[in-house]
Amino acid sequence: MKIAVDVRPLVYPGTGNAIYLYHILKALLEISEKKWKWLFISNKAIHSDFFDLIQENTDLIIESSINPLYKIGPIWFHLEVPKILKKHQANLFWSTLFLLPYDIKKFISIPTILNIHDLNAWVAPHTMKRWNEFYLKLFTKNSLMNADEILCLSNTTKEILLEVFQEEEIIKNKNFHVIYPGIIIPPQQRKKPLQLPQIHDFYLSVGTLEPRKNFETLIYAYIEAKKELPYLPPLVIAGKSGWKMNETLKKLSKNMFKNHEIYFINAPTTEELFWLYENCTLFLFPSIYEGFGLPILEAGYFKKPQILSEIKIFKEIGSFIEGITYISEPKNIDLWKQAILAINKRKKSPIKNTKIHHFDYKTSAEKVLKIIEKNLN
Repeated sequence: MKIAVDVRPLVYPGTGNAIYLYHILKALLEISEKKWKWLFISNKAIHSDFFDLIQENTDLIIESSINPLYKIGPIWFHLEVPKILKKHQANLFWSTLFLLPYDIKKFISIPTILNIHDLNAWVAPHTMKRWNEFYLKLFTKNSLMNADEILCLSNTTKEILLEVFQEEEIIKNKNFHVIYPGIIIPPQQRKKPLQLPQIHDFYLSVGTLEPRKNFETLIYAYIEAKKELPYLPPLVIAGKSGWKMNETLKKLSKNMFKNHEIYFINAPTTEELFWLYENCTLFLFPSIYEGFGLPILEAGYFKKPQILSEIKIFKEIGSFIEGITYISEPKNIDLWKQAILAINKRKKSPIKNTKIHHFDYKTSAEKVLKIIEKNLN
């Protein structure tokens, strides 16, 4: 049997999609039948961080047309992927990036599995690039129609998907599955980021600098809180520059808030990121929308108190973790300010219980394996 997988997320390390797919595939290769052949397909080379996935029963297939237009991901995906699946005689196709090739069942009659990570294009379109919003809205309905199995990153994603497409007949008899990400055990060797000054206690937030993360609200809430408590620990924000960055985010990316003791750590390594989680005294996550929210689990691993936006997915994940304060209006600067001041003034009690073992890549891979086996039989 040949299982084809779209591994384009593995082209770019450090993204949520790449981390999720890598660990699911790694676990699948350990527990699946050795006689199976895994076909990893992409239009670009995968990053060296993921080379350990290339094993005896895996083939990495990087194919693109000589037509330069086909080097563009979406065009390659819709026009070339069906040909690749036919050429290599795939028995099943797992699409990991939201969509299936348009009308794929007309070109090749094999079972299809589709990952849906979030519904940003419908729930928070203003936070996206316009072309990406348009692209997803144009092809998602057709993808759902052609999918035999739909994997959702969370119950929240599943519920939003059903709500957005509730009038559509195509989803009424579909098989939906919640496949959570897992918690990655932190590396034993963790190190302080070289970019970080000599500070001891500090607050931490993590994410790409883009509107959905709502860092602007957090920055100004922290600045206001510091006016009342001048000795508030510094705020560290770790991530990468993103898209639609306004002036505040551009200033942050250039570390122009240092006079307020707000520091930006650009592209931390895994060892640096987990050092930050381990050594922070408070984790803050102000996003207005997320498909999941892995940093909540990572901070939870180290039993850190957290202040989170009160959005549905955070309530879902947060139900497994102690020590969380929710902000009912994520864009409200004063509510964030008051929460920061309150957590600083009250006596801190140790967090004893978290249930992050509920999020385990082996368990998730076992669920995916059952889905694959069902469709191959």
